[in-house]
Amino acid sequence: MFAGSFLRQSDSSCPYKGALKTRTGIKLAPGPLPAYKADPREGFNLGRLGDALDLIEHRGIEPEEALRQALAATRERPEADPGLAAWTRFALDRYLEGITPGLVPLSYSWILITQLRKPDSRGAKRYEQCVWGRPYASADGRVRELCVPVARRRREFEHEAATVSAAERADLAAAAQVVARGEPHRLPDRFHWSSEAQPVPDVGEAARRLPDEVRITEVSCLDGQRHEVLSEGPEEVARRYAAYGLPGLTAAVSAGTFVPGRDCEDCKYAPSCPALSRLGGVLGIEDQSRPRRTWSITNGRSYAGRPDRDEGCPARERLRRLRLPDREGRALTSHVIRGHAVHTWIQEHHDARPGIACRPEDAPDGRSSWSAGRWTVPEEQADLGARMVAAHARYCPYKLSSVTEVVHERTLAVHDTAADVVVLAKTDMLYRDGNSWVYRETKTDARRDPPEGADVLRERPQLALAVLLSTSPVIGDDVSSARVELEVLGPHGARLTIIDPFDPANRAAAREAVHALAADWHTDTTAIARPGPHCRDCEMAVWCTSAEPVGSSATKG
Repeated sequence: MFAGSFLRQSDSSCPYKGALKTRTGIKLAPGPLPAYKADPREGFNLGRLGDALDLIEHRGIEPEEALRQALAATRERPEADPGLAAWTRFALDRYLEGITPGLVPLSYSWILITQLRKPDSRGAKRYEQCVWGRPYASADGRVRELCVPVARRRREFEHEAATVSAAERADLAAAAQVVARGEPHRLPDRFHWSSEAQPVPDVGEAARRLPDEVRITEVSCLDGQRHEVLSEGPEEVARRYAAYGLPGLTAAVSAGTFVPGRDCEDCKYAPSCPALSRLGGVLGIEDQSRPRRTWSITNGRSYAGRPDRDEGCPARERLRRLRLPDREGRALTSHVIRGHAVHTWIQEHHDARPGIACRPEDAPDGRSSWSAGRWTVPEEQADLGARMVAAHARYCPYKLSSVTEVVHERTLAVHDTAADVVVLAKTDMLYRDGNSWVYRETKTDARRDPPEGADVLRERPQLALAVLLSTSPVIGDDVSSARVELEVLGPHGARLTIIDPFDPANRAAAREAVHALAADWHTDTTAIARPGPHCRDCEMAVWCTSAEPVGSSATKG
């Protein structure tokens, strides 16, 4: 069983996991830990929406009652988190605004089956292709439309459509072919996904006829707007599938490349994956009973807050993990955008001129707004951001003649087997100085004279995790002379702090800092909100029923 949507992967997606998911008959050898431990809590931000829509469209239940049932606890799962419930209620209203009038919702799925006479090189005789989304059709069957709910605004996916050619998207070509040629089937539930899809009898002649028009439409669950991604006849769909969809499917099903990262969280191969490094004790937790999850310093900070500040909020981490949308754009403030742009400018300059040290004059002109990658610095931040870029020249790694390689934004993944957690660290910069890698964190600080914190590992826990990882094979083969660096870029220059990851005091402080961020999160099963003044800046507050109103300063119990 293969959903064409899986062809649309990011650079951080694991190709082998995709191949493994499609070939459901593969039996994995037992590993040192259970292959999979299901988390009963909802992990998909549109999952409960789909349940509610099924009740409304297929059983004629009124939206309010459908929501109540979709959000309620069952034998398989607990009641939906309050924040997820608020988002689902909002998303349902917007989705119902955006569906196409005149089309009939279908209670079955379209499945395209390829049956071979004898097993192919993969040992398979039957292939099933499905689509993710909600199927609709005209009463006469001449039009089939796949509506795909998305947790973003129309202008956001229109921007993406402008940068990604829809004509060459393998996932779109594969999905359109299923809509055009698929036949009515019932999909197996998620607990029996390796079972075959079952044909649906007695659906009528209109449901079995091939359509004259195929549509794929994204419906925004934030503003109810529709974006028609594709509208074609079956001949055009077939040509697109032959050119892009089928080659993409063939490559995906046969993929053998491993990319450890977020995909490890629910991958049954993770405990035995040859590309996933193992390092017990990173989090300082001895407990393998919880569902396997990913964790990063960002997760830790979301849950526990910053040191000595009463701003920890388990619900914030939970809702961010669910990737609920930032409806009010609170997360991307002008100074956050400036920081991303500074990083991207430096990265693009290193990539364009490898081996050549950055110079102050290579910085952007700060007299007006400037851009780097997808980030555009507003005019009021332009000069400050440009001075930060220029400040990097003082400690550019290419100033060292021994530096041979610089890598930006690399995600390190290590399986902490003691806690059964996949720990992720997205590095700002790794560079090879001689034979060993150097782990550098680059931070921007707009203060005129940023203080040098005495407890830098506690204040900047990214460095604490760097200390624990930089002496392990996850960095590279030779870590004998590894070091960790903190580069702080400010309006009046740069400062570089070097940390010895082999120093016992540094390692002890690093373990304490990381453990403090992870311990309570690892045992928590409720993720209850802790409202306070920090709600004013939290992008999840719009979905959080416990959030403190803007303007209030008293912390609730």
